[in-house]
Amino acid sequence: MGMERLPRLSKTVAASYNEMGRQRPATAFPFEVKTMLTVAKFGGSSLASAERFLRVREIVRADASRRVVVVSAAGKRHAADHKITDLLYLCHAHLQYGVPCWELWRMIAGRYTAIRDGCGLRFPIERELEAIYASLSPATPRDFLASRGEYLAARLMAELLEFTFVDAADWLRFDSAGNVLREASYAALRSLADGRKIVTPGFYGLLPSGAVHTFPRGGSDVTGSLAAAALHVDVCENWTDVPGILAADPSVVSRPQSVPYLSYAELQALSAVGMQVLHESAVEPVRRRRIPLQIRSSLEPELPGTCIGPEPAEKNEKNEAAVFAGRRSITMLRAERQGLEREPELLAAAARTLVRAGLSVVHLSCGLGQLTALVEPSGTDALHAAGEALAGALGAEETTLRENLSLIAALCRTPETAPRLAAAIQSAGVPIHHIAERAPCLLMAVNDSQYETALRAAYRAR
Repeated sequence: MGMERLPRLSKTVAASYNEMGRQRPATAFPFEVKTMLTVAKFGGSSLASAERFLRVREIVRADASRRVVVVSAAGKRHAADHKITDLLYLCHAHLQYGVPCWELWRMIAGRYTAIRDGCGLRFPIERELEAIYASLSPATPRDFLASRGEYLAARLMAELLEFTFVDAADWLRFDSAGNVLREASYAALRSLADGRKIVTPGFYGLLPSGAVHTFPRGGSDVTGSLAAAALHVDVCENWTDVPGILAADPSVVSRPQSVPYLSYAELQALSAVGMQVLHESAVEPVRRRRIPLQIRSSLEPELPGTCIGPEPAEKNEKNEAAVFAGRRSITMLRAERQGLEREPELLAAAARTLVRAGLSVVHLSCGLGQLTALVEPSGTDALHAAGEALAGALGAEETTLRENLSLIAALCRTPETAPRLAAAIQSAGVPIHHIAERAPCLLMAVNDSQYETALRAAYRAR
């Protein structure tokens, strides 16, 4: 058998599942997808308890194409609960200060033991937990300890599904700087999978030194996408606790509509300005392979969720409406000098200047006689110093600084949408301090204190 991809289900098997009614719900794919191999990544909210583990088993068994499963560590069971990864990080902090972490470890052990027992599994998790605890010391690497939540969840899930466990440490490779070695990782996973149904932990891999290295928080999304790209799957699913991507923040807008479809470019544009659906590095591996990505809810698996794919959204009534992302606590730096707009190379110079000043640049644009930067705050002194450096680099005649702003990004799929949204915000009594287009989004900077008013007004006008 070739190593380029796992073998497809036979037409007979696929047909039998169709006859049983085990088909995917209708989606907003603007292209035909005949799914034969799927990577299904399950987030911590989908793995918080034995009950949710069993629900994952039902989801996986409902579609024979779900042959590769990526798991996060167990998440919160309720609002007052703790994520396992948070407890592991706290354990590591205790070790650094010489504070006993037994009580924290007992909580972690209790969670996974309860999942094992509630699912009727036989995995000797006590032995694993005891071995990890016995190895703990102030010298224990933070990344190694943090990764054990995913490792233990994957061991349990592999037994529950009767799949083969494949440790992420055996295939996901980083270079010494922490960058993924894609081709080496892809080849290793293809070899280890070798046509089998597998479960692998998300979030971590190995450095050349043999030490465990983790992604930033949310990195299991990246693992899922890398596994999908390595195995050339037809669909990469990301199962979470929300029914897909919502058109606006539900903590601000009451019951926002779900978004049936986004292109890769649209999602990346929204993520860059504050939409927190996926880890920002999770899109690029599947985008390269043109693999559709679906955001689904394990709590409501009957819903189609949101599809993210390579094609632009078709213009129809559902897709023409705007989608919003936001970022709070933004600072605006503005430099003014006649003729700035005729010197596009100054954008790069401005960006370098701001980065050297230690600022995180959210957006940079150049208009008639002015250059505007939206940055993350880093203290008033640092901002003033950055403003002076920017003025010097551009030869600016005047610079202004405005703090305590919020950024609203609106994905607009028709030319008529942008002016309608801006007018709605201003009609609500909210001044727009800066407005710019960063295709395919309209960016609007408003007072932080009026962010919610502005977002609600824009959503109503969509």
